[in-house]
Amino acid sequence: VRALSRLQIVQKHLMSTNANLEKEVHLVKSGCAGIIILNRPKTLNSLNLSMIRQIYPKLKEWEQDNETSLVLIKGAGEKAFCAGGDIRAVTEAGKVGDRLAEDFFREEYILNNAIGNCRIPYVALIDGITMGGIPKYTEVITWK
Repeated sequence: VRALSRLQIVQKHLMSTNANLEKEVHLVKSGCAGIIILNRPKTLNSLNLSMIRQIYPKLKEWEQDNETSLVLIKGAGEKAFCAGGDIRAVTEAGKVGDRLAEDFFREEYILNNAIGNCRIPYVALIDGITMGGIPKYTEVITWK
């Protein structure tokens, strides 16, 4: 029953478009699913430190919630799932001696570890440009 419910949630979100969201990352609960929508289509949904700092605690919350049986992540827009980290911001910060690069990579790897060790299924709905690593045990679904 849980597998069927999960499949229905995945199918629902494969068909939805959420490009008009105002936040850089949208974190919602829909039925038994925690849903992460990367919402920076102009930057190919590249991750920045603010997004990482929003996703990590929500992922940990959903993982502990008995009512949440999976996490879905997808990118807004039609061009990309995620182009990886926002290297432009990290590079610019480095030019002026800002600690952004250190903070970004430390916290990104902490998030990657949490994803790789998540106790519930973590499903990436990938369409379009996708860069960066995907932790082991992540279920990946692609479509055309």
